[in-house]
Amino acid sequence: MKRVLVFIFFASVVMSLKAQEIPVPVVVDTVKSGRFDIVLFSDRTWQYVNHDSIMSIVRTEDSIKSHLFILENKLYKPDSAAVFSENWDTVNIFAFGNIDYKRALDTFAIPVLSDSAKFYIPVPGYVQSKFGWRWGQMHNGIDLDLKTGDTVVASFDGIVRYAGWNAGGYGYIVIVRHYNGLETYYAHLSALKCTDNQSVKAGELIGLGGCTGRCYGPHVHYEVRFKDNPFDPEWLIDFETKELTVDTLILTPQKFGHVKEICEAQYHAVQSGDSLWGISRRYGVSIKYLCTLNGLTEESIINVGQKIRVR
Repeated sequence: MKRVLVFIFFASVVMSLKAQEIPVPVVVDTVKSGRFDIVLFSDRTWQYVNHDSIMSIVRTEDSIKSHLFILENKLYKPDSAAVFSENWDTVNIFAFGNIDYKRALDTFAIPVLSDSAKFYIPVPGYVQSKFGWRWGQMHNGIDLDLKTGDTVVASFDGIVRYAGWNAGGYGYIVIVRHYNGLETYYAHLSALKCTDNQSVKAGELIGLGGCTGRCYGPHVHYEVRFKDNPFDPEWLIDFETKELTVDTLILTPQKFGHVKEICEAQYHAVQSGDSLWGISRRYGVSIKYLCTLNGLTEESIINVGQKIRVR
């Protein structure tokens, strides 16, 4: 109890200090105190963790910099049993259905690695294309250069949720769910070297690079998602140094602005070069769903200026 009081006093002093820019901190110690843990960070800030409600005082990115702003939000505390049972789907690419912004309304503090875990870059090639809007649709990942037949490895320890063919554009794809609840996607493979429900270690071979599906040259399309919601892999990884950039990933609602835009759209005005496939990818719905809403077939011709209902 004495140690707990010292922690609280120490944290109060630190919080009163003048705000200043500092590097993103890491956890250096944890004090157990009944239903709560008190976590001390390397920058001398702290937070409570309430195990009963899994609600916590979690520092946002601003508070990491200023020491002053602490908001009450959800601390994502992954449990292996829950992670690998919640919406475990080996048939569909998206285990939670379609992209849903409601799953990104909390602030999540997600540990990237456990103490003994490792990280490996999936392939060592340069970045061909980054995350973001591209040619009128959302590019939900990073394209990494490779040659057909090159080795593609798992980034983190986990279990393969999906390994197979996707007619929606990914081609041969492997999806690995990791122990922190994140999933990584490895698309356009020429061959699969793993199967559904297989445990894999970081750095383990899962496929061979190629250009299957909707692809215009050999590369691996690499995505990182949280409950189907994609975010920029560069929030985690420096693709030049091939190293992780954070120990704890802070996901705020603001970081999913692109998902919010997609989810709130009701119609899409067809532009030059659009296709039902591209529209389905942009709004996170299936081609079959678009056809049903609009009385179309997959072979239907769409015209510039035509309004396609997407919700």
